[in-house]
Amino acid sequence: MNKNKKSRPSVAAPGRQSGAGTACGAATTSTIYNNTQQTGRQPGKIERLLSHGAENAVPLQHLVSLTELPARQVRQLIQAERLRGAQILADNEHGYYLPETQEDVEQFYRSMLHRAAEITRVATAVKLRGRRLD
Repeated sequence: MNKNKKSRPSVAAPGRQSGAGTACGAATTSTIYNNTQQTGRQPGKIERLLSHGAENAVPLQHLVSLTELPARQVRQLIQAERLRGAQILADNEHGYYLPETQEDVEQFYRSMLHRAAEITRVATAVKLRGRRLD
């Protein structure tokens, strides 16, 4: 029997990464910022790749390269992480990032509400136009 065999190799010890890091095993989380929310929620795959502030934003195509996943799947991961509580922000100019200030969160919130209103407005216009075709 191998004396060096771990009893539970797939379980990481608290505070240690379980092998899903960089090629050299280094942690990919920020050493400057604590990305773990006060709820104890652990950062997701995408959140771990992001830094704080729009000036440090990561474009979608770079996330695609880093994760080796299709763009659609990266966007789905971002959505899932947001719904679990990750504050992953984005803008059309820079890409994805974590908030640096509460104003970053508020600006993103207003942007998302505006987008939702525009989507609703277009969907309503198409639906109304469809009624005329009957």
